Amino acid sequence: MLELAIDGQAAGHPVLGTLHARIAPGDRICLLGSSGIGKTTLLNAIAGLDHGLPATMIRRRPGLRIGYLFQEHRLLPWRTLRQNLALVGATPGRIETLLAQVGLQGCAERLPDQLSLGMARRAALARCLAVEPELLLLDEPFASLDAPRVAELRVLLAGLLDARPEMAMLCVTHDPRDAEALANRRWQLLGTPATLVEVATGGTGAERAAG
Repeated sequence: MLELAIDGQAAGHPVLGTLHARIAPGDRICLLGSSGIGKTTLLNAIAGLDHGLPATMIRRRPGLRIGYLFQEHRLLPWRTLRQNLALVGATPGRIETLLAQVGLQGCAERLPDQLSLGMARRAALARCLAVEPELLLLDEPFASLDAPRVAELRVLLAGLLDARPEMAMLCVTHDPRDAEALANRRWQLLGTPATLVEVATGGTGAERAAG
């Protein structure tokens, strides 16, 4: 599905160093690391939004559909949820289904400013799902939410992933509990420039080179 063969030093990248890894269908990866180390930078690179790396360093399968849930919901504030979803190609019937899937039944005519932060995140997630992604990128999806809302969103995401077993996920987080709830693989960024290791999930805490 996607392969990272990043040599940030050769590319003159200011944040990323050497990163080698692969993402396959069905992978559920949580990416951990300290603040400012480059987690969002890596997500942006995978999404094609960081032009500081040659295309040859991030090899995507042709036509790979990527859904990206940013830290900010990025919904157009002057358009209703229905209109925001229609802009990414969702049909009227599909819009109702998507909103129901994220627990926002009956909210199609609301504007983003009429939603709580947790609801806005759900609406942005519905917009991601509208493109039927093969790879779902999540950048701190639980940030600034209180504990009950975090628990609800974790359960929601787990259910959505279970319903789409071929969809891969890469989720940036600071909280190992997110990885415990959602991931079958754990990546960690370390050092300056940032390098990538894969953390064993068998409870040993050992690290091995990713990929």
